Amino acid sequence: MTSSARPAPVAARLRSALPPVLVLAGAVGYLGVVPWVDELHAVPGQVSPWAHAALVVLQAVALLFRRRHPVAVFGVAVLLDLVILGSSGGELGIGSFGVILATYALARHEERRTVMTALVTGAAATTVVGGIAMAFGSSEQPLILVFAAVARIVLQYVLPAGVAEYARGRERLLSAIEDQARMAENERRISALNDLRSERTALARELHDIAGHHLSGIIVSAQAATALMERDPERARAMLQTVQSDARTTLVDLRRTVGLLRSDDADAQGGGDGSTLGPATIPTIAAIPELVEAARSRGQHVAYTVTGEPRVLGPLAETAAYRTVQESLANAARHAPGATAHVLVRFDADTIELTVTNAPSSQRPAAPSRDGYGLWGMRERAELIGARLTSAPTDDGGWRNRLTIPDEQRSDS
Repeated sequence: MTSSARPAPVAARLRSALPPVLVLAGAVGYLGVVPWVDELHAVPGQVSPWAHAALVVLQAVALLFRRRHPVAVFGVAVLLDLVILGSSGGELGIGSFGVILATYALARHEERRTVMTALVTGAAATTVVGGIAMAFGSSEQPLILVFAAVARIVLQYVLPAGVAEYARGRERLLSAIEDQARMAENERRISALNDLRSERTALARELHDIAGHHLSGIIVSAQAATALMERDPERARAMLQTVQSDARTTLVDLRRTVGLLRSDDADAQGGGDGSTLGPATIPTIAAIPELVEAARSRGQHVAYTVTGEPRVLGPLAETAAYRTVQESLANAARHAPGATAHVLVRFDADTIELTVTNAPSSQRPAAPSRDGYGLWGMRERAELIGARLTSAPTDDGGWRNRLTIPDEQRSDS
């Protein structure tokens, strides 16, 4: 891990040191070619080539700080270039490379307003000093001198600044693309988490509705069997048979519910003992009488009434209606044992209303009262189908749950 982590800082230091090294190499190369190039001996002025090379070396040293102090380094590089131009009749351009690199660093690391101010100032100074030096020290034609001045400005200031601006634009674009990709990934992660929470909530709701209903019946039947054990053993045995039946039914329903979550598994439709379970049927309003009969078999006193013309709703509405009655009967058995419950299903013109009312109970509840998770699940189902659930105590001390489901097909027609 250590060896693979080292090359990155080393490469960064090498890239940072490359521009000063290139400028320094230019100074050494200038000293190397002076004895062999006759035109360099004809450069106006009495300044030694070693002095000009020293000025370029100073540019190289200044470029070491170009990222931390780009404005100051730019000013030093331009000033040293102006000295070289002024002392050579405007014809010696060995300081131009240092100015180019300083301009690039300035445009890369400073704000645009600061860059524009520095570039205009540097270009004006180069034009004035270079123009005056060439006017008094060069023997070239005026048109050539003007062309040289313009070319110097373009080469030293315009092109490096343009390249730097392009690089900054590319960096901003890449950064925006990375931010967009990061945001998209976060959105996908949040969406996946929300989907997972929704699936867990749906599973918890189904498990609560299934297990809560059957376990409440098991508790009631077991208590009844215990109470009848002495005076009516036959009925007690029948109640225990009901407990066993409810337990098996609970196990089968739980397996089917979990199997829906494992639909891609080879044994998604099978039980753990190798038995084959059919797909879980969708609860319907038509199956509510079976809930009532199951509750009666456990010793609950339940009345059932249907008014209006029965009709079939969508699967979500059918499930919500069935689960509401199931949970209401389970709550009645748990919190009001021995009390009479009344299930009313009313089919109106454009709504279906299901009401489960239980009278107050004088007996002790079979299980301690817990947080109203069942009511929360019923409200969630009601909101899912656009229905209205009202849950409140009755005037005589009992409890009433009423689910009103709009029949969209009837209301649209």
